[in-house]
Amino acid sequence: MALRGSRGRVPTRDVDLKGLLLEVAEILDIENLTAYLFGSRKDRTGSVRSDIDILLVSERRLTQEQAEQIWRLEPYLDIFVARNGVARSLVNESELTAPNNSELVSVLGAAPLFVDGDWQTSADELSEQCLLAQRNPAASTAPLYELYDAVPAERADVLVVTALTEEYEAVLQELEYGNGPAPSVRATVKDQDGEEWLVRVVNMDEMGSVGSALKTRDAILRTKAFHVVLVGICAGVPGEVELQDVVIPKTVIYYESAKISSTGERRGDHSRECDPEIVRRAASHAVELSDAGITLKADNRVMACGEKVVANEDFRMGLQERHRKLAAIDMESYGVVRAAESAGRHATVIKAVCDMADEEKGDKHHQEAAVAAARVFAHLLRSGVFKDTRP
Repeated sequence: MALRGSRGRVPTRDVDLKGLLLEVAEILDIENLTAYLFGSRKDRTGSVRSDIDILLVSERRLTQEQAEQIWRLEPYLDIFVARNGVARSLVNESELTAPNNSELVSVLGAAPLFVDGDWQTSADELSEQCLLAQRNPAASTAPLYELYDAVPAERADVLVVTALTEEYEAVLQELEYGNGPAPSVRATVKDQDGEEWLVRVVNMDEMGSVGSALKTRDAILRTKAFHVVLVGICAGVPGEVELQDVVIPKTVIYYESAKISSTGERRGDHSRECDPEIVRRAASHAVELSDAGITLKADNRVMACGEKVVANEDFRMGLQERHRKLAAIDMESYGVVRAAESAGRHATVIKAVCDMADEEKGDKHHQEAAVAAARVFAHLLRSGVFKDTRP
């Protein structure tokens, strides 16, 4: 469900903050826990969609393994560990700073929960917290910002990533945002049920699977988006697709992996699955999109991904021989899907065909293809396709 405008229809769950922090103390091996609650949960201005901002005082340096344990325990916790007036988030390593810990607590207006291992009776009314049942939160982010500056609002329901500026601008136009500043904007979009979705659109301004994976992972940490969507252009396979057809693959493969020996080259392609439920739902909109002049190919098709700009028919045909359901070729899909998978997020690829990966490759159809892919994404978003109704 969208983070906003759900009108009570989203399932929730209750957590005991006192018990939860005792488990955190056990993970961190802290005997005399001192922890404070700050932010919207403390001020009671948040909702079931808000993260739980905790300021934890500790002189120890915590490990990545401990941070991951806490994340698995409760993803709504955004714990800032304070040492000498500097509090660093375990979620994204952003920092809040003040001259010392006492002033940090004061400026945050933080409420004491535990002091030297003792639960504060004044915090009893804060112990029970109501959270969304099936949703990761949008944690506070403050990358390199001082405490006295406004914390950037980067949270989102859906993260859209694009590799090229023309793809980025096409998405913004279809979301009726206009030409926003690069490299990222957040738009609010209403679906057919009147629910509002927060959509963060990021222009990676970089082609290639490796760079896309790194930038997607960073954007996931900042937004806590539940679903990641790659929107843009790709090359097509003749006989499977035509120019400006929009492909939503079920599988993406990385074709670069190989073993080179004296006997030649042995390929070892790696594959990852996109969200099959979204592919299925998208396919049900094919007729509706066809009436709007867009041909959608959303089924068991494969998209090949590598670090090369392919403009060679023989190379493309070699990929076809290895993967009979191959419909398209791009440079970012595998990295984006792999990053989403590693973060426990769903991923969808929506790309429109701009050439056929042959010697006639050029930029002639880039703009039309970028618009077609963006149009399909906007249609699916407004149709509620990305609502997570699964257990």
